[in-house]
Amino acid sequence: MAGAIRRTTAVLSVAEFRGWAESRPENEHWELIDGVPVMMVPPTHDHQRIAGNLERLLNDAIKRLPRPPVPRRVAYQRIGVNLGPVAEDYDPEPDVAVVDIATTGEQRYADRFFLVAEVVSSSDEARIERKREIYKLHPDCECVLVIRQDRYEVIVDLRQGGAWERKTCKALRDRLNLPTFGLQCSLEDIYEDTIGPHESVRHN
Repeated sequence: MAGAIRRTTAVLSVAEFRGWAESRPENEHWELIDGVPVMMVPPTHDHQRIAGNLERLLNDAIKRLPRPPVPRRVAYQRIGVNLGPVAEDYDPEPDVAVVDIATTGEQRYADRFFLVAEVVSSSDEARIERKREIYKLHPDCECVLVIRQDRYEVIVDLRQGGAWERKTCKALRDRLNLPTFGLQCSLEDIYEDTIGPHESVRHN
């Protein structure tokens, strides 16, 4: 989630926001937060690499599942998700989301999402907790990941038997285990080819 650089003054519904956003130039990126359109700054290179690494890791893991879910699930970057009726004034685009595979080539929004991930920095701290809790209210959501781009840290909220459990990983050798998605990886895999807070993380 890239930091916001400015807001409009209008308070919009999701439907109004989407109609308004279609009129904006293609190079602008907006989300609806608490009914207010927020324009997001372009993401950093590390932000993009972390999201790309996670998307690849998830898709590879899902393909290896012995019994793939039906309909088939897939990970996408920056796909729209429908939160209503859970939240009528939020229209986010998670950095990565696992959803049912699209039924048409024109599909922009997913009604069902099973995992969402936000790549955040210190400028996002005021909004990310509220955003995380809203994602967790959706009945299909099984996992919420918050990945810091300014330090090695991944917060994992995982639904287990109807209850949410939280785990925080802070070392590159710490492992994420998400059995529903077939994913077992280290933080080093997620931060591969990033500069990170101290030094470059690269795999040979």
